[in-house]
Amino acid sequence: MAIIDVKMLSGFVPVRSSLEKVKNGSKVSDIKNNHILFYLQKVSRKDISFSFSVEQSLPVSDIKPVPVHIYDYYETDEYALAEYTTPCSPPSS
Repeated sequence: MAIIDVKMLSGFVPVRSSLEKVKNGSKVSDIKNNHILFYLQKVSRKDISFSFSVEQSLPVSDIKPVPVHIYDYYETDEYALAEYTTPCSPPSS
């Protein structure tokens, strides 16, 4: 089993109805401490993608990129990291 841990951007919250749609696609999700956790029962070499919506709950300026961490539930030293930011943010240099 693999876990995808998506940290929320400062001042943003997930739209719960959009997470329900992801759940219907066989991925279970939890929200814990400003993180969304997706549980994948099987991982293969095929690309997967899914999306969910967020909405701004608080005005925040200079929003920094936040991590997305995917790791093996049983072997936590097997992992990958990436970052994402708001679509309106200028590219980082």
